[in-house]
Formats: sequence, structure tokens, C-alpha cells
Amino acid sequence: MARRLPAAAAAIVVILSCVPPARPPVVDPARTRLDSMLAADREAAREAARAEAAAAAEAAADSAALAAISPPPDWAADDHSPIIRIALSTAARDPAVSATGSWRLHDAATGAVLVRALPGEEWRVQRASQRLRAVRDSRTGSAAAAQIVARPAEPMAFLVINGRRYRGEIAFTPTDSGVLVMNRLPLEQYLRGVVPLEIGDRVLAEREAVAAQAIAARSYTYVRRMASASRPYDLGATVLDQVYGGVDAEKPVSDLAVLQTRGLVLRFGGRIVNTPYHSTCGGTTAAAPEVWRSAGEPYLRRVSDRIPGTDRHYCDVSSRFRWTRTYSGTELSQVLERYLRSYASVPSGRLGAIRDVETDGRTASGRTEALIVATERGRFRVRGNDMRFVLRTSGGEILNSTYFSVRPTIERGSVSRLVITGHGYGHGVGMCQWGAIGRARAGQDFRTILSTYYPGTTVAPAQ
Repeated sequence: MARRLPAAAAAIVVILSCVPPARPPVVDPARTRLDSMLAADREAAREAARAEAAAAAEAAADSAALAAISPPPDWAADDHSPIIRIALSTAARDPAVSATGSWRLHDAATGAVLVRALPGEEWRVQRASQRLRAVRDSRTGSAAAAQIVARPAEPMAFLVINGRRYRGEIAFTPTDSGVLVMNRLPLEQYLRGVVPLEIGDRVLAEREAVAAQAIAARSYTYVRRMASASRPYDLGATVLDQVYGGVDAEKPVSDLAVLQTRGLVLRFGGRIVNTPYHSTCGGTTAAAPEVWRSAGEPYLRRVSDRIPGTDRHYCDVSSRFRWTRTYSGTELSQVLERYLRSYASVPSGRLGAIRDVETDGRTASGRTEALIVATERGRFRVRGNDMRFVLRTSGGEILNSTYFSVRPTIERGSVSRLVITGHGYGHGVGMCQWGAIGRARAGQDFRTILSTYYPGTTVAPAQ
């Protein structure tokens, strides 16, 4: 017999049966997208914070490691390497000199003190016919000599030229066009201001590449020093030789690399050799005759930068491993009018319309052998590294490399647009600096790096 519900319970059932079913929540697509975006932003912020913390930890570890192995502050005082002469300027106008400590101006011929100067006190050196005079202001008068030398008068003081600090001494010599300003200092101290500007401010994990750079730069310096008899200085301070920035350019990792490789150079057949280097080879380096008008050297030959077992290259981390440059028809005409006649036999007068631009042949490393420019005045051929100096930007920047292809657009018989696609940065001969960095990251030491890019050479003392 079925049991009957109490009246109160029956009433509850009746009430519940009258309640409509709950509706599913309304989904707002816009709000959903916003929530997803906010969540992604929060995750990106967390990832950035983790990366920043990792970078800070790596920097702290580098600093601690460098503190443990860095050269002593006074190691320059114990440097007995050859004195090197660096032209900071060959035609300066009234150069100003000061120092971070007490300093002196001397007559270069007699050694006599011409001026005793205080820290920060600035003097100007002016050419007066074939002599020089040092002038502070109208009240303090001047001192004159055929040649003048500035020297610090206290340890750890640096001379200052154009706001940059320099080790050693600064010599001033009158020339027909102004004043030759020359920094004379020990070779090893010179390298401290070269290496970081040539290969960059690297981290400790890349120090084998920096050590390779130090040895290459030292070898180049010795070769240039031996070949400088016809001029009053050994090297310039620009890319025409090696970029040099004095004390302000020095960095801990490069200082360490210079000290740890002190006196080491590259030799081939017993002689110290010239060691060209460049930023990025783009996949393979070039033999010297591919780029320059030279017979080449047996140790400057084509080298692949491919990572074994992969389709990648040690230097492909470089931002200029691949690149593109584009000219409008007007830009191309202006550039060729300005630069082509310096590298090809172009008749006087204007070039006229640019009919075509094409490449002619490939070298063994895949670089362009020659560039053909067709104009109303004729066809002109430019080869090797000269192509980079013809295909400049409107601002004068040379082409990244000779490892390139061209794609002209021709309309109504003339080039309306030129697209150049290429690989690498620099002449491509010798050591690839980004390749050296990639090899150091992969665990290669400086001897392996150097023997790869300069086959047949050995690392040995200079003296």
C-alpha cells in the first residue's frame, strides 16, 4: 500500500515542480577574449621577469668569476711590450689636451718641461708655421717647440683628448694640414682599447672568442708596425686599421683575454702573419684573391662556417647573416653618379639613365665576382671589394658584403628599382667574428678557432 506524503511535503513538491529550470550562463565572447588576453599578458610578464632574473643571475655570476680572475689594477705598470704609435688624428685643428691627474707638456727634442698642469686643466696645441705652441688662455701665455709631448706626472693618471682618456703619452707634430696627434703606449695596453671595439663587449662564456680576437689583433699590429717605416705612426685609430678607443673602451672580459694571451701571435712558416678579420662571413669565408687584388696567402683560404650535422652556421646568430638593401631608381642613379667613376673607367660627364645592373660570375665561396652597370654611356665592370664602395647608401654606408645577388626592375628602358639580397658583413677574409663567438659558445677554445679560420698557422710568442 503506497504511503501518502504529508500535506506540507506535498505542498513543497508542488511548488518545486512550478520552478522553471535554471538557464545556462550567458557567454560573452568579447569578455572571453579579454580574459584570454589578460591571462596571456600575465604569463608574458612572468616569463619576462624570469628571463630578467636569469640574466641578472648570469651577470652576477660573470661579475663574481671576473672578480676572481681579473688582472690586477696595476698590471699596466709591468707591461714591457713594444711601444706602438697610434694616430688619433693626422690633421687636427688646435687639439685640446688635459688629464685626470697632474701632467706635463715637454719639448720632444730636449725633454724640457714646458708646462706643469693640474688635473683637468686644459691646454690647446696650435700650429705656428713649422712649430707648435701650447696655449691655455690669454692670461697664462704659451710655450713653443718643434714637437710637444704630453705625459702624466703621477701613476694611474690618464691623458684626455676630445673627452677620451688614453694610457701612455700623447705626441703632437706639425703637418701641412694641421697637427698630428699620436698616442704612444705599450702594445698590450693598446690592445685593451681595441679588442672590445672589434668584437664587442662579450660575456665570460664567450671569452675564447675574445682571446682569439686578441691574438688576431696583436698579430695584425706587429705586422703593421714592421711595415710603417715610411710614416710617422704605426696604425690609425679607425676601421682602416683597427678601431681604438683608449681607456673608455676597455672591458673586463677583453682585458682578461689580452692578459691571458699576452705576447701571443699567429705564425705561418715561422713568420708573424697578417690576420684580417670581419664581422660575419654569411656561411663561408673567402680566399683573399676573391675580394682583393692580391696573390693571397696559403692560410687565408675559404673555410665553411657550417655547424657539422646541421643546416645552421656558427655565425647565423648575427643580425647581418642575411640582409636586404633596396634602391629606388633615383637613389641608384645618385649613388652611381657619385661613386662609380672612382672604381671604373667612366668618361667625363653624367652617366645618364641606368639601363641595367647585373652580376657576372661567382667566386669559389659563392660571392659575386663582378658587378656590371649598364648606362647610356656604356657598360662598366667593378670587381671584388670595390663593389661595396660603389653600391653605397645615400648616406655613404658601403654595401654589407660581396656575397649578394641583384634583382633590378626595369621600366621604360631604365632601372626603376633595385633589390639586393645578401649574406654576411665585411670583406669575408680570415676570422669570422660572429663565427668565433658561435664556436666559443659551442665549447671551442681560441687555438681551435684560430686554426680553423687561419689554416696552417700556429699560436706562438711574438718575441
